[in-house]
Amino acid sequence: MNTSISPDIRDYLCDLARKLDAAGHGDRGPIMDAAQGFLGWSQQTIYRKLKSACGWGPARKARADKGKTSVAAEALTILGAVQREAIRDNGKQTLFTTTARGMLEQNGVAFNVSNGHLNKLIRDRKLNVAAQRNVSPVQSLRALHPNHVHEIDPSLCLIYYMNGKQHMMRDREFYKNKLENYAKVKFKVYRYVMYDRASGLLVPWYVEALGENQHSLFDFLMFCWSVTPGRLFHGVPKFVLWDKGTANTSAAIKNLLVHLEVTPLEHEAGNSRAKGGVENGNNIVETQFESRLRFEPVTDIGELNERAFAWANAYNANLIPGQDTRLRRDGLLQPVSRYDLWQLVTAAQLRLLPAIEVCRALMVAREQERKVKPNLSIDFKHPDSERSMLYSLRDLDGVNVGDKVQVRPMVYGDCAIQIQAPRYDGEMLTYRIEPDRNYDRFGQSLSGSVIGEEYKAMPDTAIEHAAKAMDAMAYPDMDKDEVKAARNRKATPFANKLDAHSYLQKVEMPNFIPKQGDEIEAPAHLQIEGPKLSAIAAMMRIAAAIKRNLSEEENTFLQARYADGVPEDQIDALIDQFINPAQSVPKRAAGGLRAV
Repeated sequence: MNTSISPDIRDYLCDLARKLDAAGHGDRGPIMDAAQGFLGWSQQTIYRKLKSACGWGPARKARADKGKTSVAAEALTILGAVQREAIRDNGKQTLFTTTARGMLEQNGVAFNVSNGHLNKLIRDRKLNVAAQRNVSPVQSLRALHPNHVHEIDPSLCLIYYMNGKQHMMRDREFYKNKLENYAKVKFKVYRYVMYDRASGLLVPWYVEALGENQHSLFDFLMFCWSVTPGRLFHGVPKFVLWDKGTANTSAAIKNLLVHLEVTPLEHEAGNSRAKGGVENGNNIVETQFESRLRFEPVTDIGELNERAFAWANAYNANLIPGQDTRLRRDGLLQPVSRYDLWQLVTAAQLRLLPAIEVCRALMVAREQERKVKPNLSIDFKHPDSERSMLYSLRDLDGVNVGDKVQVRPMVYGDCAIQIQAPRYDGEMLTYRIEPDRNYDRFGQSLSGSVIGEEYKAMPDTAIEHAAKAMDAMAYPDMDKDEVKAARNRKATPFANKLDAHSYLQKVEMPNFIPKQGDEIEAPAHLQIEGPKLSAIAAMMRIAAAIKRNLSEEENTFLQARYADGVPEDQIDALIDQFINPAQSVPKRAAGGLRAV
């Protein structure tokens, strides 16, 4: 608030500002005259106080043609599209408006405005490269319940153990110019962190290894999902969200997840924000637990996991003395401990992990092949069943009589199995079914269908609308996935119909005056002379060409001038001199005679 005026005067000025905004053309004069009479200030002072005390300024009426341009929308879109297609993988823009405009104009695209104005037009319409770099908005993620989605992320820890002692990797000892120090640490310590999306619960675990591998990941999953004495949290999720690490995508881990009916979700490379919960969880573990190890070291990895277990229990329960570790979210009325939120899981949502020996067997279990019988069914003996049972495949799309399908038993459900059958294009169709136990009087199965998951996408932003318009122009008749695939295989945009540089071959160059220069004489021993005619032979050829005999002066001149012979490539020039003497430079013989 401006302190040079009273609150009453400021209220009057604010009301005056509203009246001025609402006034029509020509109506502001009387309003300002009344204000001058009331305040006793000049008009300039009133305007200055309106700006300083109320933030008001005289607004100019917007032009009637604001937002319109003579440049066609299609031309602006193609200008943005060609610049977007020339972005390198590292994000560097290699084609700018100046070059793109000249290229497109040669292909019949008209602009008729300056390059600076073109840049403004594509910037206003989100067609410029800078806007397209931010094409992906952040979509908030939501889990339906505790143990619905677990985010998992391994990270190299700064701690390592050597000769029975704890060490820390310090920046001055471990950096890009001292890579040999990394090699000395044979077994590095990796920190695995699990983050339950719904409750925000964290589970850290450490392992010594040469690098990330499927064995460490298996042990970590078993540690997380098993019932562990002294820890409230346990159970198998429906989804795991992680990156495309080698261990995550290994066949054994995938096989285990299939049997446990856990769907792995792998985010795109470079999009770690998709699992931002566990990324932040790693930071919490490093700053709030590992920071303590500097002052109270532990001797080995086993003791490290014991201390991490105790810290995580206290952290999730909000029981760390002198520290509030409750979860704070916009949708929560008040902060809540993570364990309190996790306890909202229901019995139907809590899936218990089988014995670790069973999980280890499931990780290496092989599929079995069955042939579909004429009644569209197969026989299979589930490990939990005493006999072989009938599984109907009648409602499964893409499964036909005589087909060979791959079958594997599932851990959860009523002797459930997974069926995989090849689709027409080679892709595998996957189904989960249970044995038929109930039939109606017509012999038809009464088992229900499997309900699929629902996915909700955010509405397209203005940037994404612009991106789709440019994609449709650069790659016509392709959907989003096809456009991405086309870019990955380096397909030429615009169906290879854009003349990007061929038109340069048709440019007509102006006629330049040739520049005269001095010819460099080669050394005598390097000079290569052409064939020569004797002076007599040359004169005979000249006489035949000009159809007369040469005069005595001409004979004398030629014999003196070409005593060593006449180069054969100069004969035509000599003949031309005799035919057109006026255009030739006069030649003087040794005796002072002039050729005519």
